[in-house]
Amino acid sequence: MTSKLVVVLRIVSLLAFAGPISLVVTGRGGEQRTPARRRAGERAPVAANFAAVSLFYASLVAFSAAVAASMALPLAASGSLLALGGAWLVLRSRAALGPAWSLVPNADEVAGLVTTGPYRLVRHPIYLGLSLLAMGQALAFGNWPALLIVLFGIIPTFAWRAYTEEKLLSRAFGTRYAEYRRRTGLLIPRVRI
Repeated sequence: MTSKLVVVLRIVSLLAFAGPISLVVTGRGGEQRTPARRRAGERAPVAANFAAVSLFYASLVAFSAAVAASMALPLAASGSLLALGGAWLVLRSRAALGPAWSLVPNADEVAGLVTTGPYRLVRHPIYLGLSLLAMGQALAFGNWPALLIVLFGIIPTFAWRAYTEEKLLSRAFGTRYAEYRRRTGLLIPRVRI
């Protein structure tokens, strides 16, 4: 019975990724997103992040060793909860962004500066949510190489993406964005970088 529950919880952790990944394919109302032209400097962190995420999922498969029976259920349960929480944060943040959301950094006065919802606490809650989701999946599977990839691959590439967006947002919104930066954390609430 316990082993079946562990499998179900691991599947839940993987399914938690379905909602956020669907955001890449479709826009707010289900319309297809068309990629805008971007400078290579804005695409490099996105490409590095996709590479880290790909390596992460490959490691989930390649290093799927059995976890000690006494730890399998607690890891699967806590990991699934963390993955679901991360997915919820991504979806909630995406809803707050509305039409301002894009896969590659984009900022202009038409879309506006979003500072509501999760954006009240952190400037990049989608990256925080995706990091929590991946961390939860690694825990659910008891996969320590995947957890290391989250810590040393996924999170740093999200930070790189965030800093790239910070430059773009600073140019687009000037002093409004500078004030917003003073009030909110980059990826972690109350940690102002």
